[in-house]
Amino acid sequence: MTAIEKKIREVRLTNSATHKKEILKPLVAGKISFYSCGPTVYNLIHIGNLRSGVVSDLFFRYFVSLGYDTTFVRNYTDVDDKIIRQAEVEGLTPEQVATKYTIEVERDFALAGMLEPTHKTTVTTHMVEIIDLISQIIARGHAYVASDGEVLFSIKSFSTYGKLSRKNLDELEAGIRVEVSEKKRDPLDFTLWKPAKKGEPSWSSPWGQGRPGWHIECSAMARKWLGDQMDIHHGGPDLIFPHHENEIAQSEAGTGHAPFVGLWLHHAFVTLSKEKMSKSLGNVFGAREFLTRFGGELARYFLLSVHYRSPIDFDSEALENALTSLTRLYEAKLKAKKLLEGESTTVSSDWSEFVKLCDQSVIEIEDHFANDMNTPGALSVVFTLVRNFNRMVGEPLLGSPKAASGGARRFLGVLKDTLGPVMGFGLLDPEVALLNFERIRKTELVQNKSAALMSDDEIRQKIADRKAAREAKNFAEADRIRKDLEVNRIFIKDGPAGTTWEIR
Repeated sequence: MTAIEKKIREVRLTNSATHKKEILKPLVAGKISFYSCGPTVYNLIHIGNLRSGVVSDLFFRYFVSLGYDTTFVRNYTDVDDKIIRQAEVEGLTPEQVATKYTIEVERDFALAGMLEPTHKTTVTTHMVEIIDLISQIIARGHAYVASDGEVLFSIKSFSTYGKLSRKNLDELEAGIRVEVSEKKRDPLDFTLWKPAKKGEPSWSSPWGQGRPGWHIECSAMARKWLGDQMDIHHGGPDLIFPHHENEIAQSEAGTGHAPFVGLWLHHAFVTLSKEKMSKSLGNVFGAREFLTRFGGELARYFLLSVHYRSPIDFDSEALENALTSLTRLYEAKLKAKKLLEGESTTVSSDWSEFVKLCDQSVIEIEDHFANDMNTPGALSVVFTLVRNFNRMVGEPLLGSPKAASGGARRFLGVLKDTLGPVMGFGLLDPEVALLNFERIRKTELVQNKSAALMSDDEIRQKIADRKAAREAKNFAEADRIRKDLEVNRIFIKDGPAGTTWEIR
C-alpha cells in the first residue's frame, strides 16, 4: 500500500453490478475517474433530473473532500430525436435548441449549488472519438455495416452481455426498449451509427453521412477524458438497461479492456404519489419552478436527506418537513454566531463535554459518508448535535457568550468543515437563510397549502370526472373541473392519445 492510499480512508459503495457494498479501489492510487450521464438537452429539466445532478455533485464533493484528485465528467446529449422534434415545435435548428437548453440546465445546476465538473462534454464535439471507437469495434468483429450504412453492434459476439442488468439474452424479447429492424442479424443488436435523414444533423463517416446512436456517445466521451477504464459511472436506474449495458458491451468490445467500470452507482427516482416522474407521463414538476420557489438550499436538503438509492416522494408534507429541519439547523447556527460575539479563546469546563461530542460527531458523520454515502445517517448525527447545543445554550449559567463561545465555535466548525463541503448546504449566513425560509413558509407552504400537490389518484379521478361530464355534454361541469385543477396548479392538455397533465 502506497503512502497516498494510507492517507485516504476506506469507502464502501453499492455496486449496481453486484448489488453489494464494495470497497472503492481506484485504478490509480490517489485519483478517481468519475463519469455521470447528464441530460438530453431538449427542454427544461424536472426535479427527477435535478436529483441526478445533485447526487453526482454529492459524490464529486465527497471524493474531493477525502483528498482524491478527482476527474469528473458530465455529458450533455446535444443531438437526439427529441431535440430534432423540439426544433420543429419551436421553429429553431436542432443546434439552437441544444444550445438554448444546455444554458438553461446549467442555470438550474448553478441554482442548486452544484460545483463545476472537471469536463462538461457534448456529443457534437466528440464525433472524431465516436467514429474512431466504432471503427475499432468493427475491426474487432463486434459490429457490422448494413447495406444503407447503418452500423450495428452484434450482441451475440459479446458473451457477457447482460452482466450489469442481469438479463438473459434468451429471455429478452425484440421490441422491448430495442428497435426492431430487418437489417439486424439479431433483433437485440443495437445501432452505433445511423444513416442521415433529410433535414437532420449529420456528419461524414466511413459508412456515409449520419449521426451516432445513443449509447456510443458516452463510451467515446468517457474514453476521451478518462481512458479505456474508469473507477465510477453514475446514472439513473432507467439507464441500467439498455444504455449502460450497451456502454459496457461497446467499450469492452472496442478497447479489449475489462472491466469498463469499477463501480456502477445508480440513484433512485423522484416520484409523485409513488409513481416515477416523467415528461412522457405528464407528471413532472419543473426544476426551475422548484428552485425559484424554494431555493437551492432547500432543494439540496430535500434531495439529499433521503439515501441516494431510495425513492423520494415529492409532496408538500415532505417539503415542509425538510424546511422545518433546515430551519432548526440555521437557528442553532444563528445562536452560535451570536455567542461568538463575546468570544473567548478558552473553552469553559462546563462545555468541554460538548466539544468532545462535536469531535465524536465528526467521526460518526464521516463514517456514515464512507458507508455508501449514508446522508440520512449523517444528518441524524448533526441534529443530535443541534439538540445538545440548544440544551446547553438554554441553561442560564452556560448560555452566556463567555461560557459558550468555545462550544459554539466547535459546533460551527462541524457545519463548515464536515457537513457543508460534502452536502453543499448549511454554509449560508444564518440570518439571510432564516429570512428566506420564512418567506418560503409564508408564500409557498402556507398560502398555497390548499394548492399544494394533489395525489396522482386525485388528479386521475378529476380527469375521469371531466371526461364523463364532456361525454354527457355537461360542459359547464367539465369547465369547473378544469378550473379546479388549475387552482391546484394542475394544467391538463387534451390530445389524440388522451388527456395529459403537468404541474406548474
